[in-house]
This record gives sequence, structure tokens and C-alpha cells, in this order.
Amino acid sequence: MAKRREKTAAVDEPNVSAADKVAGLLALIATKGMETDDAALKLDAIGFSAREISLLLDVGPNYVNVARHRKKAGGKKPKN
Repeated sequence: MAKRREKTAAVDEPNVSAADKVAGLLALIATKGMETDDAALKLDAIGFSAREISLLLDVGPNYVNVARHRKKAGGKKPKN
């Protein structure tokens, strides 16, 4: 007899609604071509959480807090 395939659940994938997908897409369009610090601050001002911003910009979750601190410290940007 043939072996049955086990149904694999998408455990690693978060449950994302269509509205969340559209919001993420619009956020990427709005920040296209921006420096990462500026994009993180813009998305933070819009209301995205630090975790959501880190997923959208492919940075660490603490990056938003560091960008906020840099802005308060006088707008100094790191050397890349």
C-alpha cells in the first residue's frame, strides 16, 4: 500500500489578514528608496510596531528603538 502523506500545517507562518498584507505593501512602497533609519521612523510614526517594522525592513526588532534614540541625540547617523 502507498504511504499516506501527512498534512503539514504552516506553523511558522503567522496568521496574516488581507488588510495586514495590504498595509505592509503600502508601507514598502512609501519607504522605497529611503534610508533605513528614516524608513523606520516613518513607519513608527504611522503606527507600525517595532516587530512589524523589523519584518518589513529586514532589520532587528531593536532597530526602531535605536533609530528613535539617534533622532533624539541630534540626528547623527551611523557610518555605513
